[in-house]
Amino acid sequence: MKIFKKLLLLIFVVFLTNFSKSEKNGAEKVNWKINSNQKNDSLPLIPNQFLDFQKNSQGFCITKGDSTKKQIALTFDDGPTEVSKKIIKILDRYNAKGTFFWVGERVKENPNVINIAKKNGHLIANHSWNHENGWTFSNEQLWQNQVEKCNTELSNYGVKNVRYFRPPFGAITQNQIDFLASKNIKTVLWSITTNDWDPKENKEGQLFEKFKNYIHNGAVVLMHDFDYSNLDAKLKDLEKMLQYGIKNGYKFVTVETIL
Repeated sequence: MKIFKKLLLLIFVVFLTNFSKSEKNGAEKVNWKINSNQKNDSLPLIPNQFLDFQKNSQGFCITKGDSTKKQIALTFDDGPTEVSKKIIKILDRYNAKGTFFWVGERVKENPNVINIAKKNGHLIANHSWNHENGWTFSNEQLWQNQVEKCNTELSNYGVKNVRYFRPPFGAITQNQIDFLASKNIKTVLWSITTNDWDPKENKEGQLFEKFKNYIHNGAVVLMHDFDYSNLDAKLKDLEKMLQYGIKNGYKFVTVETIL
């Protein structure tokens, strides 16, 4: 009987040890997923690095706006394209203002879109020259080959004094942000992404649900004025976002006024 009890005790200890290891490994896996998500444009968490950038940049990095004001900045990357015109038409229907981060090498292909955006009071901003990941660029490379080059092209089409830059993929360093600040350029990131670029996540209703679930005062919402599939669904969900936001007392403004 004593031997049997000892055997049971031994089995129990082994079970607890393995269970503890399993729990520990499981926790590490979950934490790794959370941390991984924070480094990418995923919900529901705002990447901690984005928040640190805003905190450490003396007003020259915007991740989210004033939390005391019921304002939302809808932002659109990767244009200008024909999609831009469709988005502007919807924004105008609701008296909403958007911010368009445009790629320099696409500007000359769509000068009419630029005129429409300017005429209707939307903000045109900088999304680099050719959408390269600039994280490894030197400060001068980022400035001369991407930001300044895009600004020069925009100015050729009547868009002067562009002061807002969104890095492709959100890839930027604090040192780069500080350098751009010395050129009077503000870096703009985001606090909500719809993942509208992902065909697995951009079907009708999916974009709106993300917006609805994570809406907050001062939200900077990342979308794209580019067709990454399911364009009709995106346009329908954009209209739902505007209707829902207005119904709940939000005003849709540019990043220029979100702070």
